Amino acid sequence: MRIGNKKLFVVLMVGMVALLAASGYADDMTRSKSEANSMMHKCGRGIVNVLTGWMEVPKNIAVEWKKTEPFTGTIMGTIKGLGWGVGRTATGVYDIITFPLPIPEGYKPLMEPEFILPDLWGKDLPYFDEPIEKPMK
Repeated sequence: MRIGNKKLFVVLMVGMVALLAASGYADDMTRSKSEANSMMHKCGRGIVNVLTGWMEVPKNIAVEWKKTEPFTGTIMGTIKGLGWGVGRTATGVYDIITFPLPIPEGYKPLMEPEFILPDLWGKDLPYFDEPIEKPMK
């Protein structure tokens, strides 16, 4: 394979993985609690966690910097980040392999938070069958 073909192959594979990961959020579009949507959410969560597990290292370095000083924060954050990164990647692989099965009960995540940066996507929207809170007068 020539270099140009390798780059094209990598770009196509990354694009396909991104589309598959986005399909895991189908329940956000329909807001349905069906088993199929839960299954696809678990698969998407697994793909996202496999692809973003490495981000635990810089995240934990930043957290440790705030707690201590830069040198100690870098050392401790790297160590903690590697541990959390391996764990997040492993749970992502587990989610991808077992996405058709409702284990753990109800397709719940093995790791909390479910994704590495939950604040990035904001708060979940309520389901259609949940009552809407009325503002106080």
